[in-house]
Amino acid sequence: MKGFSLYLYYLLLISSTTSYNILVFCPLFGHSHSTFFGRLADILTEAGHNVTLFSPTIIDEFRNYSYTKLTKDVAYLDPSPELKAIGDLIAGNKRWWNQEFSVFEIPQTTRFFKSITREQNNVLANNLALLDGLKQKKFDLILFESVFTCALPLMEYLEIKSFAVAQSIAYEPITLGALGDTVMTSHIPNLMAQSSDKMSLCERMLNTLIQAMLNVYGMTPEYYQSYTNPEKKIYTLEKLSEASFIFMNSNPFLDFPRATITKNIQIGGISVNLDTLKSSGKLTEEWDQILNLREKTLLVSFGSVILSQDMPFAYKVGLTNAMKQLNDVTFIWKYEGDDKKEFANGIKNIHFSKWVPQRELLADPRLSAFMTHGGLGSVNEVSYFGKPTIMCPLSGDQMRNAKMLERHNGSIEFSKYDLHNEKVVANAFRKILYDESYTLSAKRLSEHLQFQPVKPKELFLKHVEFAARFGKLPSLDPYSRQMGFIQYFLIDIAFIVLTVVLTIVSVLYFVLKFVASCLKAKIKTD
Repeated sequence: MKGFSLYLYYLLLISSTTSYNILVFCPLFGHSHSTFFGRLADILTEAGHNVTLFSPTIIDEFRNYSYTKLTKDVAYLDPSPELKAIGDLIAGNKRWWNQEFSVFEIPQTTRFFKSITREQNNVLANNLALLDGLKQKKFDLILFESVFTCALPLMEYLEIKSFAVAQSIAYEPITLGALGDTVMTSHIPNLMAQSSDKMSLCERMLNTLIQAMLNVYGMTPEYYQSYTNPEKKIYTLEKLSEASFIFMNSNPFLDFPRATITKNIQIGGISVNLDTLKSSGKLTEEWDQILNLREKTLLVSFGSVILSQDMPFAYKVGLTNAMKQLNDVTFIWKYEGDDKKEFANGIKNIHFSKWVPQRELLADPRLSAFMTHGGLGSVNEVSYFGKPTIMCPLSGDQMRNAKMLERHNGSIEFSKYDLHNEKVVANAFRKILYDESYTLSAKRLSEHLQFQPVKPKELFLKHVEFAARFGKLPSLDPYSRQMGFIQYFLIDIAFIVLTVVLTIVSVLYFVLKFVASCLKAKIKTD
């Protein structure tokens, strides 16, 4: 009887769990973005929710990948010729090997992102038949990234009442500011900044200038027209402020510490599944043999967007000559090209591969260290796996990510412009491989992330379910976002206090001056 009661309890518990219809909107324009959103979709599917991943195509190449394992309901939408042309421009990133980001590129960059989401919006508006099919699923919530604010008119057309924003990057000040979160340029490095939270005067000025220019130019269109009523305008920032939550791909144990609002849910590292890798992430016999070649092994990968094959020849020569100096170390280099690799002739301790099982290699104790461009996905992975790291950032948020990881003392950063200097590169290799302090610091960070009080997966799942159930949460909307600059920074109070102090000082000055003159006159009279 007791066993039957226990069975009945569990049956009631399962039946009381509500299943929601959730739309995950993620256009195919970046591999890391799609990987992140695919993982979010799978987590929701695993929890028993009905999930549809809607992935309009921008870059054709990414249609060849399957970004979900559990979510089977995936909808695609072909790009317009204009959108396809924009996608082709995104794919051409080799210039970042020789070019540094400049604050003067912000206007051009923001115009480019606006053109992407504006044209994606046009594609959606011209395919209402497909959207009508999605509308029939009666979604409870839509999840999207704020770079694609065209999800806002899509949400209205599909009659979805609740929404949450998810960012595949660690920090995005425009959306955070719209929600009333803290955007303080004195100690929070911007996405495009090259400084840590400890900034010099010049760095604080540059950080503030970047933020000011982003505010002026904006990353997305100011408004969209409704698909059903062209005269109705949907204002972007005003609508984004109604999001139930914003899920950031940052982790408080890894990122720069800062004050946040309740709506900001940090789920950094949610794509890294340590348990799965430990149980099933076994390497093939070929990779197993490579890791057994020498006592130490170092993995070199610059990601999937900016390719090693496009690296300037002098950089390739400098990098391989540095590897040659450490002939007791095996270097696994993710190199996509089919060229003869003449820059590496005669060097026997380098293994080139067009593709590497990065997570599985990082999880293997035989891998000694990792050299990376500093993409957020790689930073999260190497942090969880506890490997000492050499950071060589190339563009975008990679500079910020490198500074973020370096503060934990388990990594070294050097400039891409030093890649031609074999002495600098070889010294970095020796330091990261033979100085045990880097390995110890990396392992300590890994333990912090593995044993953090609440796991990112649990945080994400519970908050999405809460948002799907209750919708908009005005009780979490901070009044501070409605305050003006003068009110927010207490400039009006500072002005009043300063005025009162100056008034008192002035009165005292004239009183004392009068008393002094009276005393002086009396002395003369006496």
